[in-house]
Amino acid sequence: MIERIKTGIPGFDQLVQGGLVKGSTSLVTGGTGTCKTLFSMQFLYSGAVDFGEKGIYISFEESEEDLKSAAESIGINFSKAGKKAKFICLSPYDTIDFISLLKDEITRFGAKRVVIDSITALAMPLDNNFERKKMIFTLNKMLKKMKCSCLLVSEIPSEGSISSESLGRFSRFGVEEFLCDSVIMLHYMGIGGEADRAARVVKMRKTSHKKGPIPMEIGNKGIKILKPKY
Repeated sequence: MIERIKTGIPGFDQLVQGGLVKGSTSLVTGGTGTCKTLFSMQFLYSGAVDFGEKGIYISFEESEEDLKSAAESIGINFSKAGKKAKFICLSPYDTIDFISLLKDEITRFGAKRVVIDSITALAMPLDNNFERKKMIFTLNKMLKKMKCSCLLVSEIPSEGSISSESLGRFSRFGVEEFLCDSVIMLHYMGIGGEADRAARVVKMRKTSHKKGPIPMEIGNKGIKILKPKY
C-alpha cells in the first residue's frame, strides 16, 4: 500500500485517496490572493498539532511575525504547535547554498514536513530556466532522500478564468509542474458566492484524484474544501 500523510485541511484529503503520498513534493500554485501561503501554513500547523510531525516553513517574502499574524486571522495559532514548527526567513539574494542549509536544518530539527514559500522567489535570481530546473531538480532529490513531505509555493499571474486552459501553465517558469509529484492549483475569482474560491488537483502521482475545480472557503478555523456537487 502507498503510505500517505493527511494535510489537515478539511475536505482535501478525501479528494486524493486519503492524503498526499508520504515523502512527495507538491506544487501549490495560483495567482495573487488565492491563499497559497495560508494553505501551506495550515498543512504545517496541522502536521505539528494534530499528527506530531515537526515542520519547517521557509519564507523568502514575509517575516515570521507577519506569517503567524496572517494565520491567526483565520484561527490558526502557531503557539499551539510549540517547538514542532520552525520558521526560517531568508532573502533569495543571499549568497548561500540553500539546499545544503535546508538539508542541515531538516537533519537538526527532525522535520517531516517542509514548506518553501516561494519557489518562484528562490529561483528568480538564477540566470535562466536551465539553472532553475537544475536547482529545483536537485532540491526535490534532496527532499526525497530526507523522506520529507514538501509543499513548494509557486506564483503565477492572476487568472481571469477558473479554466486551467486559459493559463497555459501552472508555474512562473514552466518547469516546476513537471518536476513535482503533485500540482495543487488554487483559484480566486473575486465574484462572491460558493464558486468564489476553488481548489483543483491538476495531477498527483500514484493517486486517483478528483479533477476539480472544487469549491473552497476560508472561515474562522482555516481553509476548508467543500463537498463537490458532482
